[in-house]
Amino acid sequence: MVPLTSSKPRRTAKEAALDCLSRRALTHYELETRLKEKGYESLEINAVLEKLREWGYLNDQELAVMYSKSRLKRYSRRRVQQDMHNRGLEPELIEQALGQNYSSDEEFEQCLTLAERWWVQEAKRWEHKIDVEKTKKTIPRELGLQQKIARKLIQRGYPSDMVRNVLSHIQDNQGE
Repeated sequence: MVPLTSSKPRRTAKEAALDCLSRRALTHYELETRLKEKGYESLEINAVLEKLREWGYLNDQELAVMYSKSRLKRYSRRRVQQDMHNRGLEPELIEQALGQNYSSDEEFEQCLTLAERWWVQEAKRWEHKIDVEKTKKTIPRELGLQQKIARKLIQRGYPSDMVRNVLSHIQDNQGE
């Protein structure tokens, strides 16, 4: 007869933590939360987290810098800041990492680059719509494109005044 209970020994917290870290870089908070969800004791979790920090497997400062660099091209400073906060990073680490990787001029340039790229894409889509005639009668083309691009940029976390400036810059260049 086969016993109903598993004879496989339970993994240690260290094994579970290393398994989690082998898949993806995690913050101290994220790893602690995952280990708690798996039912490990707080004392055991704290000991494992301290050991991982000593070994260099758990470094929130390094993770914050890497994360902000990887998000630089696609998201605004505010969006990246919120994402890092949601991952459990301390505000000082967030500000330090963002200070190294984000400036307001770079953010404006990135916003402008995204808007210009999306303007071309959306203009092509606008021309190929099925209900082009109906849409053209209700909303002028430029206004429709502006609204759509503004929504996308704001979803990415760019401030509304920056979005307005970028869209007016694009319109000025379209007129030339």
